[in-house]
Amino acid sequence: MGNSSQLEYWENIFSSRGWGSYPPEELVRFMARTFHAESQKSNVCVLEIGCGPGPNIWYLVREGFSVAGIDGSATAIQQAVSRLDDEGLPSAQPHVDLRVGNFVELPWPDDHFDAVIDIEALYANTMEDIRSTVKEVHRTLKPGGVFFGKMFGQASTGSETGTHVEGGTRSRPTAGPCAGNEIAHFFSKEEFEPLFNDFDTIALDYSERTDREQSVCIYEWLVTAQKSAS
Repeated sequence: MGNSSQLEYWENIFSSRGWGSYPPEELVRFMARTFHAESQKSNVCVLEIGCGPGPNIWYLVREGFSVAGIDGSATAIQQAVSRLDDEGLPSAQPHVDLRVGNFVELPWPDDHFDAVIDIEALYANTMEDIRSTVKEVHRTLKPGGVFFGKMFGQASTGSETGTHVEGGTRSRPTAGPCAGNEIAHFFSKEEFEPLFNDFDTIALDYSERTDREQSVCIYEWLVTAQKSAS
């Protein structure tokens, strides 16, 4: 998350209404596919950027991974901790490390994580902050570590509504899955290769569905990028 107005926007969101409680199917598939052979999951350290109130954190902790998360909303982080506590799951170090902060500058050392995930948090920024965050993700991944992201695409309803900020970026879209957001960047396929040029490999898939009796199209890119092992 970038500037203070964006951080305040998400703090207001998380403190005023409920949020999703469960991870998306695509994340479950990614974790199962990537770490299925790992017999001791606590040896795998996973960071979520923009973790919100922790539906994905909850899933990862339940699965036995070592988990870190960062979000600009103190309310969201407290909600994530409370849910883990309520269910008798670890909520503090050494197994869980949840922090309030801005993921544009990650407070973890180089080569720290086996995987970093982004489930529709990176998109809620300007391209300058998105580029900075991706470089931070690359820095904090171990050699051979993997990034997985789920990001809204330009085919999503509302991608051309609201106030134009820059190419692909809108403020306060008036329709679609990002309606009302302070900032929303809708990615094109062509943006990913230069954005992830520090990574060794990148793979793209997408998910497309409709909502509200087919009146809304939700198009999401699924990005997997691996840091060089050397």
